Amino acid sequence: MTLPLALPDAPAVVAGHGRAALLTPDGEMLLLTEEQASARLRTLPPPLLVHAPLTLRRLGLRSMPCYDLLELFAFVLPARGAAPTPRGLAVALQLDPPARDAEAEAALLPDLAAVLLRRLAEGRHLPLNRGAAGLAARMGRAGWGWAPFVLAALGEPDAAPSSEALRVWKRLPEWEETAPLPPPGAHPVTEAEARRRLAAMLGSAAEQRPGQADYAGAAAAAFAPRERRGDPTLVLAEAGTDTGKTLGYVAPASLWAERNRGAVWISTFTRHLQRQIDAELARLFPDPAERRRRVVVRKGRENYLCLLNLEDAVARRAPGETVPLALVARWALASADGDIQGGDLPGWMAELFGVPTILGLADRRGECVHAACQHWRRCFVEHTIRRARQAELVIANHALVMSQAAWGGLDDATVPTRYVFDEGHHLFGAADSAFACALSGAEAAELRRWLLGAEGGRSRSRGLRRRIEELVAGRPELEAPLDAALQAARALPAPGWPLRLVEDGPELAGLDAGQPNPTEALLRLIRQQILARSAEEPPMQGGLECDLYPVGAALCEAAQRLGRALAR
Repeated sequence: MTLPLALPDAPAVVAGHGRAALLTPDGEMLLLTEEQASARLRTLPPPLLVHAPLTLRRLGLRSMPCYDLLELFAFVLPARGAAPTPRGLAVALQLDPPARDAEAEAALLPDLAAVLLRRLAEGRHLPLNRGAAGLAARMGRAGWGWAPFVLAALGEPDAAPSSEALRVWKRLPEWEETAPLPPPGAHPVTEAEARRRLAAMLGSAAEQRPGQADYAGAAAAAFAPRERRGDPTLVLAEAGTDTGKTLGYVAPASLWAERNRGAVWISTFTRHLQRQIDAELARLFPDPAERRRRVVVRKGRENYLCLLNLEDAVARRAPGETVPLALVARWALASADGDIQGGDLPGWMAELFGVPTILGLADRRGECVHAACQHWRRCFVEHTIRRARQAELVIANHALVMSQAAWGGLDDATVPTRYVFDEGHHLFGAADSAFACALSGAEAAELRRWLLGAEGGRSRSRGLRRRIEELVAGRPELEAPLDAALQAARALPAPGWPLRLVEDGPELAGLDAGQPNPTEALLRLIRQQILARSAEEPPMQGGLECDLYPVGAALCEAAQRLGRALAR
């Protein structure tokens, strides 16, 4: 049965730089200055628009009720990408894009709303939309203008608000452990085989690039078996722009993985290249289901939605957070991997609702409780880790690969035998970050948080005492060293330390009453020396630096004081 569509009887506005196109509810198209448009909008019902924060900012308006088509798009088509413009939405919905002028875009907005609501009506019986009416009603109670029109499209105009639909962690699938794969073989890939695999991936209609074929042939040598322990087979390859390097190394890598039933880890520096490689692999695995099984993108935990953070946010949500949390809940049900930064969550979600509201739901370093978490069996990170164990090609980043190398293996202590490092010039910095020791305010404050736990705020970070309290209880030989470690941790920077670096702050978080925090005192003197001895004008990029020597007496004394505090 086809449901009748209900659309808002609203004006539509598109704001450019200095001009705005306004389609009135009567169908009159007006081209106005920003001041004229903002004055006219104050007399009209809430408008249709795309990207409310940007549009209202251009019109010089503060927050006002409106129908943002990006919010409707995120509800109807979660985990789908679209550029945050009328033209971008038209392309995402496979409509003819409008002319590149504000009037054409404003005229298109009612049609975009109609198409989205029609898509929702047609898919109202899909599993994704189970509970969608209760969620929309809950959003409507929080002030979401689209709610009555969404409920009409779902065929449930009188649906009761439900908070249960926000608890998406109950509907996500659980991961299952699989038997570990046997060690991979060591059969090589010849240059001719790599060239043939590249040609098959490109197809007969592709442009012939001899340099790309030469690159693939040269890269094949990296997959030869080792002759001696500790002596890896290594190829350093460089090629110019537009050579086609990605498919050049994917060809021998994919062939080796197939032949030896092992995984090749492809490591990059940027998220953009990760996405590019993932897209290029559609040539090798056109079927999405097969590609998902054989190719996995791995990132650090801080890139993924944390279900426990989502549960906490839902429980304590303020009235203004219901709508963004509901849209994130919709996205979590549809997301391929739960990647909240650079994955299939549209980047404009953080622009609409604020970075802390959206990205604050990601995992934070040191806070994951792993198997102690009630959502561990449904965790997006754990799902990805287990998929990667069975994959042939794992697309990771330098930071994750170097971090795992520093810890001696992957999450299950296995070590890949074949790597491809793209953007290799960034590898040295990633290795430094993983293997080097750095005395910095951020690292020292993180160590304090790990040892002492959260000191105020809403963090779940547990201190060392809570982690091992059952182990040390009643054992004086363990309790004394634990107390000493926790006492020494108070010499590390306390919460709010960056604000106290600029000038001498109140004497807090020190070891003794009336004494400044030793680490903060040292950092403050280091900063003072750098500012005194570096160039007057700071560089456009990078940080300030200066020679260490000669060292001032105060700095030496502060370093010795910190050493004594940490040695207690």
